[in-house]
Amino acid sequence: MKHDPKIQFGKYLQQLRKERHLGIRELARKAGVDDGGLTRLEQGKVSPRPSTLQALGAALEVPLADLFARAGYITPSELPGMSAYLRTRYDHLPEDTLASIDEYVKRLIKDHDLDPDGPAPLEDESKK
Repeated sequence: MKHDPKIQFGKYLQQLRKERHLGIRELARKAGVDDGGLTRLEQGKVSPRPSTLQALGAALEVPLADLFARAGYITPSELPGMSAYLRTRYDHLPEDTLASIDEYVKRLIKDHDLDPDGPAPLEDESKK
C-alpha cells in the first residue's frame, strides 16, 4: 500500500484537534473554516490549501512550518538538519546540552535504521 500524504495529514490533524479537546465544529469556528471541509481534511479526502493551514495553525497554536511539512508542502530534504534546528530553536541551552541532544538523535536514527534525509516524496519510511 502506498503512502497517502492526505490520509497521513488527516490523521495528524485529527490527533492535534483531539489533544486540544476540540470538536470539529469548534475547531472550524476557531479557524474560520467550513466544518465539512475540515471533516474532509481529517478523512484524507482533500489536500489543505496554504490559507487553510495558516488558519488551522493559529487555531491549534501549532507552528505553521510543522503543518506545511506534514501537509507535504515542504519535503524532508528542504528541512534543516537536526544540529541547525536545535541551535536555532534552542539557542538558549548550553552548547554541551545541544551536542548531547544531537548525539542522542543521531543514535536513534542509527538504531532504527532511518534515513537522516527522510523518506523520498510519497514514500512511507515506516514501511520497509
